[in-house]
This record gives sequence, C-alpha cells and structure tokens, in this order.
Amino acid sequence: MNSKILTSNPVWENGISLIRICAGIMIMMFGKEIFDEATMNDYTKFLTDIGISSPRFMLMLAKLTELIGGAFLIVGLFTRIIVFPLMMTMLTIVWYMSDGNLFNGGTASTFFLLFLLFLFLGSGKFSLDYVFFDKAKINTNK
Repeated sequence: MNSKILTSNPVWENGISLIRICAGIMIMMFGKEIFDEATMNDYTKFLTDIGISSPRFMLMLAKLTELIGGAFLIVGLFTRIIVFPLMMTMLTIVWYMSDGNLFNGGTASTFFLLFLLFLFLGSGKFSLDYVFFDKAKINTNK
C-alpha cells in the first residue's frame, strides 16, 4: 500500500479524464450564463465601468468560449487546442478582476492551472482525442 502512495506513478491512470470532465462541466456552467439576460446585463455594466471597449461583444465571446470549450473538454475533443482560448479567457479575467495577480485570481486562476495541466497531460484515455487520434495511431503500428 505504501508503495502506491509514495511513488511518483499515478494511483489511477484515468484520473486526468475525470478531472477534465469535471472541469468541463464546471466551466460550462459559467458559460451557460450567456442565456441569463439579467446576469449578462450585470456583467456588461461591470465591464463598461472598468473601461473595456465593446463590453457586450467581449462578454459574449468569453461566455461562448466557456460554453463551447466546456463541451469540448467534457467529451475530450481537441483538448490541447481548446485550452488555449480558455486559458486566454481566464488570464483576461485574472488581469481585470485581480489586477494581474495570478495568485489572487480565485476561480479563474484555478481554471487557468487546470487548463495548463490539460495542455501538458492531454485528455486521457476516456476521450474522443484518444479514440480518433491515439487509438488509430496504435492500431497502425501493429
């Protein structure tokens, strides 16, 4: 038992897939705010107050990125590609909400680090990336 806990090897290789799916669901929950007019109006007012140009457009862009990016993360399709716009959205939120302090960005900073993790580790075996790209490559090498 101690050998599993003290080793640098993963305890459960599919854990990254579970984390990816949960992160996708959570970021999608933020993205679905695009359908709540009152929330969107509040966010637009806030973005206008801090001097963002085209606040409604930028807000729609961020919410669509969260919604579509979350869906892609859930199924694990184009994971390493989709994390780039998600990371940029999170960095923008951190920049404006916490004056650029990544360590004081709260949820956005945490999401940024999760997306960075998916960039480095990929989407895992329970993903469409694995089905379409990795599994096909494994079958052709036999």
